[in-house]
Amino acid sequence: MNRSLIVASLIVASFLLASSIALVPYFSGNNVVYAQGKENQGKVKHVTLIASEKEVQVAPDNALHPGGVTYNAMVFNGTIPGPVISLDQGDTLNVTLKNEGQTIHSMDFHAGFGPDKANSGSVKPGESKTWTLKAVNPGVFFYHCSGDSLNGIWEHIANGMYGGIVVHPSTEEKAKEFYLVFGELYNKNDKGVFVGTNGTGSFDVAKLLSDQPDLVLTNGMAHKYVPAVGQVNKLVINKDAELFKVKPGELTRWYIVNAGPNDGVSFHFISGMIDVRDGSNTANNGLGTQLRNDETWWIPPGSASVIESTFPDKGIYVGVDHSMKDVVKGAAFAVVAMDNSTATDHPTGTCVAPKGSESVVCTEQSASASGSESKSGSQSGSQSKSGSENSNKTSQSESKSGSGSSEVTQNATMLNISSSNMTGNGTMMSGNMSGNMTGMGGNSTMGK
Repeated sequence: MNRSLIVASLIVASFLLASSIALVPYFSGNNVVYAQGKENQGKVKHVTLIASEKEVQVAPDNALHPGGVTYNAMVFNGTIPGPVISLDQGDTLNVTLKNEGQTIHSMDFHAGFGPDKANSGSVKPGESKTWTLKAVNPGVFFYHCSGDSLNGIWEHIANGMYGGIVVHPSTEEKAKEFYLVFGELYNKNDKGVFVGTNGTGSFDVAKLLSDQPDLVLTNGMAHKYVPAVGQVNKLVINKDAELFKVKPGELTRWYIVNAGPNDGVSFHFISGMIDVRDGSNTANNGLGTQLRNDETWWIPPGSASVIESTFPDKGIYVGVDHSMKDVVKGAAFAVVAMDNSTATDHPTGTCVAPKGSESVVCTEQSASASGSESKSGSQSGSQSKSGSENSNKTSQSESKSGSGSSEVTQNATMLNISSSNMTGNGTMMSGNMSGNMTGMGGNSTMGK
């Protein structure tokens, strides 16, 4: 073979290689790369997350934790977890992280696609940073603090800096939706169950490394939604517990986030069945379906799943991490199926802004729209008050941004404080929960 032919062959080969690399995003089976550049921009929405440190109550006063448990936490917008952020597929989210704390914080959005979209980078105390991510894939995704560009990430997650972002697919069916986040706490001042703590707790790296969490939180508190356990020998767990309410036979959708940082969640509804909607379908316009009519689903640490369930009869159901040690540490919540449940009777901070909402966080108006057809542009108003605190006022303004898009400004704050008003009085035990629930007109017992 002569030299000129060899040179020509190398030139052609180099051209083909360069072309194939350039065209990979267009011919790859994973079409999300193409989608980021070519999809309709949708709405442009804004969310402000404020990072700080704060003392919070993480367990109620009960026999398991005499005197309750307080902890020096790290938080987004004042709560564990941070607010659930709701988008429609194709929306663009502008995120502002303000660091009002005493140490370096940052953000990692698992819904982000690309380093400059998923990660904020380190933000020093007193600084803020804004960046943009696109809602490419539908589902529910974890977000969390990454410390100082991974330095200390383990402590910041364990201390409560996490939350969930929901991306509604275009093919989504209407359902009553709930936000629930599991997270572990490693407390150097916790002396164990039935003993209590010595003052306000702080992070224990030795317990983290040996995988010995003291509590498993549900939306920031152990047994936050569990009034009591036991039927014959009743043990009061949380006298201020709120309960999840649904109508018998209605479709419910649960955005279950597992913050970890170490352990998985074996999610299960006592007396119920679940459909698991994980990932997306091949067309990337709807949720994927992993399982139907199953009993238990494993959610790894740092992950999230969409769980759908219909509760067939009136009565009490229980959601748990079916690891029994985690149930003792706080990983359980009560659900009551009752005829007079409404579209807006979510426990504080568990509502999700539905598909088509102008807001990235749930308002009373958007919650009401979740059970009926919600039209883009019809949502307005401010986030409702709940408990003894007011949420940050929601400011919304629409402007032109690209073809047919609207711009929405939202300062998202989720209150996670147990209400002093009891929504129900119930008792729970493994596999059986009975109680006299407000509005049910009598006693109800559910067994499995």
